[in-house]
Amino acid sequence: MKKTDFYSWKQGKLPKGCRYCVKGQKVVLFITGLCSNNCFFCPISDQKKNKDVIYANEWKITNEKDLIKEAELTKAKGAGITGGDPLLKLNRTVKYIKLLKKNFGKKFHIHLYTSLNFVNENRLKKLYKAGLDEIRFHPMLNKKNEWSRILLAKKFDWDVGVEIPVIPGKKKETISLIDYFKDKIDFLNLNELEISDSNANKLRQRGFRQKSKLSYAVKGSQELAKQLLKYLKNTRLNVHYCTAKTKDKVQLTKRIKRRAVSVSKKFDFITPEGTLLRGAVYLKNSFPGFDYKKRMTRINKSKAVKELVKIKKQLNIPKNMLYLDKTRIRLLTSIAVIDNIKDKLKKLNLIPVIIEEYPTHDAMIVDIQLL
Repeated sequence: MKKTDFYSWKQGKLPKGCRYCVKGQKVVLFITGLCSNNCFFCPISDQKKNKDVIYANEWKITNEKDLIKEAELTKAKGAGITGGDPLLKLNRTVKYIKLLKKNFGKKFHIHLYTSLNFVNENRLKKLYKAGLDEIRFHPMLNKKNEWSRILLAKKFDWDVGVEIPVIPGKKKETISLIDYFKDKIDFLNLNELEISDSNANKLRQRGFRQKSKLSYAVKGSQELAKQLLKYLKNTRLNVHYCTAKTKDKVQLTKRIKRRAVSVSKKFDFITPEGTLLRGAVYLKNSFPGFDYKKRMTRINKSKAVKELVKIKKQLNIPKNMLYLDKTRIRLLTSIAVIDNIKDKLKKLNLIPVIIEEYPTHDAMIVDIQLL
């Protein structure tokens, strides 16, 4: 086993999908939140879980153009299709695979995650014909009757793998699963189990805890993963143990940095984490804070934008240093400019701030400093 440069361990070759992911080069296409399983460890957020919604990274998309735009902004070289279970919305999944291949070419690498619940030869054939390059199955430890369906996937010329979370206390069951699949697949991915807002209660009820205050990883998951890696060291199977740090500090950060380069303004400062530091000017009724989302649904956006247009003219700042953000009803500028004009802005009954936020479509705020 060899430790990688991105906080994970591997034996043999990384799956091609992973090679793109660790460079931040994959757009995450969440095809639906619907799923027939009810895994206690499922980390999907409440806004997605069991809901038929589509997301491209952090963007809740409503049409095909949104997906293409997000892939362009992140300079994606591939996509990872996930859910929920993509097979529950097979026609939609097939349509988006074809769309991505048509727009970005055959080399645009697409992998897909699914359980074995709804696998049959006809469904797999549709995915293969659409252009899917790699399929990753998530077999259930307690559903051995489904495991043989993996053989159907081997009828097609694509990469076939198994990807599972490493659950502390399930060593015997996990080894049993590995023994069944290890000579039938191209690769095995082991993921460090993580605590999220949506699965925290279920995990704690079962006795699972975070391994440290600074990590979302579950205590004992990495220890079991290393035991499994040792068990597999004399096999020829390609194995990748992906840690929570790999996903958060490498995959996510690199993808966010790629988007930051695309969406940042001339006056923005891109932090080492890929967030944007900028100056912002808010009207009092559009300032982020308590009940922000609800307030934004009630605000007269047209009237607010007209007010900001007038203010923009009054400030007499070069056009390339002042941007009107019509989506979040604010003016954006540099940290230096906002600091210089903060007193003038306050006299106009406006709120000047220095803000740090993600360059993602949802522009999640990291920090706001009132001036």
